[in-house]
Amino acid sequence: MQIKLTPKQKLYALISMLGLFCYGDALSQMNFRAGIESADPVEKNSPIDFDEKVRLHSDFLKLALSEGDRKLELYGYLYLAQDFALNLDYTEATRYLLEAQTIAEEAGQPGWLGWVVHRKGVVATRIKDFQKASEEYGLAATLCAEGGDSLCLAESLEQLSLVNARLENFEKAQYYHEISMPLIEKYGGQEQLGAALNNFGIIHSIQDHPAEAIPYFERSIDIYHQLNKYKEESKALNNLADAYRRQKHYDLAIEIYEKCLLMNEEHQITENLISNYSGLVVLSEERGDYQTAYEYMGKYYDLRDSIAGEETNRKIAELEVQYQSQRKELELERSRTAHLQTRRSLEISILVIISLLLLAGLGVWRWKTQTKMVGRELLQNQRNLTQLTKILLTKNEQLALLNEKISLGSISNDEEAGLGEFGDNVYDLRILTDSDWQAFKSSFENVYPGYINLLRKHYPSLSEGEERLSLLIKLKLSSKEIASILGISPDSVKKTRYRMRKKLDLPESVRLESVILDL
Repeated sequence: MQIKLTPKQKLYALISMLGLFCYGDALSQMNFRAGIESADPVEKNSPIDFDEKVRLHSDFLKLALSEGDRKLELYGYLYLAQDFALNLDYTEATRYLLEAQTIAEEAGQPGWLGWVVHRKGVVATRIKDFQKASEEYGLAATLCAEGGDSLCLAESLEQLSLVNARLENFEKAQYYHEISMPLIEKYGGQEQLGAALNNFGIIHSIQDHPAEAIPYFERSIDIYHQLNKYKEESKALNNLADAYRRQKHYDLAIEIYEKCLLMNEEHQITENLISNYSGLVVLSEERGDYQTAYEYMGKYYDLRDSIAGEETNRKIAELEVQYQSQRKELELERSRTAHLQTRRSLEISILVIISLLLLAGLGVWRWKTQTKMVGRELLQNQRNLTQLTKILLTKNEQLALLNEKISLGSISNDEEAGLGEFGDNVYDLRILTDSDWQAFKSSFENVYPGYINLLRKHYPSLSEGEERLSLLIKLKLSSKEIASILGISPDSVKKTRYRMRKKLDLPESVRLESVILDL
């Protein structure tokens, strides 16, 4: 679901943002984070497992739904989104975020919506879709400014700094950092300051300035350590180890990584373990220790298989090649394995191509068969209509001739004996009966499906007789043939045509036949 702001809303958001920078103390501040944290049925840093958290938050959401409290419903969806994001199930997390977004939009609360969009940016960052994350954080900053939530604005701007660094837009990264830090220091707590310092350290590391990054990581680590925020402290420690690795202080980097591993294993912080293993893989490769790199790569992808997919196999295969190159005695086996994999891939590719060709051939055959069947049905329907028209024409000519003989008193005995099939009063018979007309219309619809309804839609004022004339004109019959089928004189046909032209308001230059045939 895409959110669009009107020009007026964008202007208001800009004014609000400038007001927050200059006159923050004078404005009435909204703090969404404080509200959602105070209502959470799960205490901060609670040791309960994932399933229990989901159960408690699901019960919270059910109660909110039963009471119709939209804010609490929003909280419930956001709690569950956070649970699944921490469990690395980003698909389920996004599902709950979209539910929360719907509530915020319906409520018309830009502050609520800004926080939801901010969380979508967090998910995009976790799956390393930094371009999408940049868009989400930018929109979140605008919405939070409009809603008067300075902390949400500050955190969104601070995250914009980080993702722009990931996208190597370093000037933007520096700009967003400079405008976010005063807001973080003014409206955020120590936890938000620790996050900002850690992210700014990452920006320096990405630019290959590890010496400048290290003081930011160390300050962040101290803050998180005092707050007992193990997960955040471990992230900052991991980044500090990476900075020392960039300086080629490998022993110190390994020492910090091992400390991270112990902390994350003790507190079961899977997400951070993934980062630890990834960093140790790079460090081991740089040292030329491919066996250790291979072992850490295996652990890394054991945790990330559900996310990495084919990328997992590719990177593991690359490490296997480097590792096996140090084991000369296994080169022959490695070569044979690679050959078999290539052959198997080729066989699979050939099988896929053959299957696709067979499916394509089957599709073409079915299309041609159906086209032929439709063509045959249409041709048969045209024949049936032509045959029925001839029958009606012949029948009416015979009835007209019979009536003429009766009027002249020249009817034969045999002809008089056959009058029984027409009833007692031949003069009162309709030339085209209702049953004839229904049969004719049915056959006509088979050849020109939908034409009768289209005629009635365009020209609803036509009488039944004018409608019959239209169908016979559509069949390109002459006025004499139409008169014979309808049992009227050619003059009557002419008069009916004249009335139709008047109803349709046709100019003299337009033929009635053209209008009927082109419809």
